Amino acid sequence: MAMKGREIILGILQSGPHTGYEINDILQTRLSHFFDATFGMIYPTLKKLEAEKLVTKQQISQTDRPNKNIYTITEVGQAEFSKAIGAPTSDEILKSDFLMHLYFSQDLPKDQVTVFFQEEIARKEVKLVTLQAQLATWIENGMTERQKVTFDYGIAYYTATLAVLKKAVKSNQ
Repeated sequence: MAMKGREIILGILQSGPHTGYEINDILQTRLSHFFDATFGMIYPTLKKLEAEKLVTKQQISQTDRPNKNIYTITEVGQAEFSKAIGAPTSDEILKSDFLMHLYFSQDLPKDQVTVFFQEEIARKEVKLVTLQAQLATWIENGMTERQKVTFDYGIAYYTATLAVLKKAVKSNQ
């Protein structure tokens, strides 16, 4: 069973209570290289999890700022997460607009295809640098050995992909 947003949010809350903002930060930094989450999915998912009694919400009043909601996983939520994390894994699904454009680009001029390559190289380089820049912070915050494997996987993916793309740009000229 593929883990979805609800299970991933429960997993994040396993490490302790978090605000929606903190959950988004984890999704956009530590998990972004293998899970595509939008900010817009977090609060509706938290609302559903709260309605299902899988999380609780504590509202903290703040002066000069909106109230802060802190979410905590419940025992029922922990049981649901344990069930989800123990399920067999699903195959990876790669969706790449770049690869679709490239696959069907036989009638495009080489210079336009080169632009596709350059755009994808730039995106992958930014993702690689961003991921590498996060490592020290994650280790400080108690990154586990298994979490480190997910980091290494991302580094290997971006490094290998960049090598393929840079070789392809040269052969496209």
